[in-house]
Amino acid sequence: MNNDNITISDSEWKIMKVLWSSPYMTLKEIAGKVTETGWSYTTVRTLVNRLADKGVVAADKSIANNFKYYPVAAEEECKIKEVKSFLEKVFDGSAGMLISALAKDSNLSEEERKNLKNIIDKIEQ
Repeated sequence: MNNDNITISDSEWKIMKVLWSSPYMTLKEIAGKVTETGWSYTTVRTLVNRLADKGVVAADKSIANNFKYYPVAAEEECKIKEVKSFLEKVFDGSAGMLISALAKDSNLSEEERKNLKNIIDKIEQ
């Protein structure tokens, strides 16, 4: 995903997660993977078309009227871009403020706290 101006909506993220886990799916197959959303086939088609227009999804058109969709954008790249966007929007770009907020969160499990501490330790090395 080379264009930094491209954003993926929450609904589009659901479609991307499906395609990252199982690329080369038809619209019907994608719709079958997101049934918990209650979206109609038309809604799924609209979301996939938006993602294609953004250049993060493409279609294998070798089978007429039964396109297979696959992600063009790498999952890790999209996640990093989303985190950077979140940091800018919520914490004015400060990773330290994010970590501080996470550390103060009393809902973190002991394992999550240890993982967070390990991440901080690695950064300090």
